[in-house]
Amino acid sequence: MKANSKAKLVTLSLTLALSMTFILSGCGASSNSNASPKPNDSTSATTSDSSTAPSPSAKIKIVAAENFLGEVATAVGGDRVNVTSIINNPDTDPHSFEPTADTSKAVSDAQLVVYTGIGYDEWIQKLIQASSSSKTLIAVGSDLLEKKDGDNPHVWYDPTSMPKLADALADKLAKLDPGQAEAFKKRALDYKASLAPLQDLVQKLKQSSPTDIAVSEPVFAYMAEALNLKVVNPSFAKAVEEETDPAAADIADLQNQIKGKKIKAFVQNTQVDNPTVKNMVDLVTANQIPVVHVTETEPQGKNYLQWMSEELNELKKGLDVK
Repeated sequence: MKANSKAKLVTLSLTLALSMTFILSGCGASSNSNASPKPNDSTSATTSDSSTAPSPSAKIKIVAAENFLGEVATAVGGDRVNVTSIINNPDTDPHSFEPTADTSKAVSDAQLVVYTGIGYDEWIQKLIQASSSSKTLIAVGSDLLEKKDGDNPHVWYDPTSMPKLADALADKLAKLDPGQAEAFKKRALDYKASLAPLQDLVQKLKQSSPTDIAVSEPVFAYMAEALNLKVVNPSFAKAVEEETDPAAADIADLQNQIKGKKIKAFVQNTQVDNPTVKNMVDLVTANQIPVVHVTETEPQGKNYLQWMSEELNELKKGLDVK
């Protein structure tokens, strides 16, 4: 091939390459200018760099302080959310949990944070306050159940708590992703329907008149209230929860309740190793009063429905409900 012919071909190739680059860059600019930022993108409102805004198809980042709260967020959010549950090991004490750098980053990056509140998981509230980005928050205790600091924080034992959380999540997520509002609402309804066996069990076990029980500590209190069960040893239980010795009078009173078989069941939080409680459990067993085993955190490999249902079925035997 001649030299001038080669030169013409090189010139033509360069011209075509430059033209394609111009066309592609023009298409990219057009795509960015027409894309709608996510409604929940608080950072896009405070930064001049539009390239930092997430695409409309990006998943909503949710952080749940406890795994049973994250379970509801996953059920309602479906494939539109990315859920991180911080406390997902049943052996972790939520009261004394120390967040890691990864935990801090997860909370900082989250667009929606779900936690118990009312003093239970103060560590996540501190991380929320330390974060520079705005977030949608759901504090189950105060926002949904109207509890306040100082109230019993074990609100997930209230059988209305998870259905209320499902509805709240559907509402909050719809504001963050309006195009999926109906899908979020539908999934919330589906999740609540999945809890029907638990709600049925609660109604079946609910006593027609107050029935006396004793507890090792107040973990089960909201469920007891829903079932019309009266806890006869609140001072004893509170002392155990606060890791102090129950008063001698409270110990003697509970012993008399047990020996006189005045209680229908003794509810024991098996995650607490306390010699005074162990002595009471031995006394309860010797007097052939049923012991109901409960936990503060969700057992490994179980979901919320299984967790609550297994405990109530054990109580069912104690209450002699057919």
